[in-house]
Amino acid sequence: MRERWARLLALLTGAAVLLLAVGFALVQNRTRPSPAMAEPPPVVVANGVRVANEVQAAVAGRSVFDEQRCARCHSIAGQGNPRSPLDGVGSRLSREEIRQWIVADDAIKDDLSPRALSAKQTYAALPAAQIDALVDYLQGLRE
Repeated sequence: MRERWARLLALLTGAAVLLLAVGFALVQNRTRPSPAMAEPPPVVVANGVRVANEVQAAVAGRSVFDEQRCARCHSIAGQGNPRSPLDGVGSRLSREEIRQWIVADDAIKDDLSPRALSAKQTYAALPAAQIDALVDYLQGLRE
C-alpha cells in the first residue's frame, strides 16, 4: 500500500511541476505587439522587386544566388567555389557590368570560357525581377 501511495504522490508531484512549468512559460513568453512592429514597414519598389527594406532586398538576392546554385562557380565570404570569389564585386563593377556578367552579355562573351558562357546564358531566361534582385545583392558586396 505504501508503494502505491508513493507512486501516486510522485505522479501528482510530477504533474504539478509540469503544469507550473507550462504556466510560467506561457506567462513569460506572452507575445505582445511591440511599437516598432505595430505597423508593417513601408513597401518600396527596388528595380521592379517589391521589398520592405534593403535587408529584404539583400535576402531576395541571396535567395536567387542560392536557388540558381551560383556557389558551384563562385564564392562569397569563403563559402562556395574559391576559384571565382565575388567578395567586393560591388566596389569593382557597376550595376550594369554585374548584369552583363550574370547573363553573359555580348560585351563580355570573349572573357568567358565556353563552359562558363553556356552556363551563364541560361540565366538570361530568369525573370527580370530575379536578375535585378541578384544584381542588388551583388552590388551590396563591397568588401
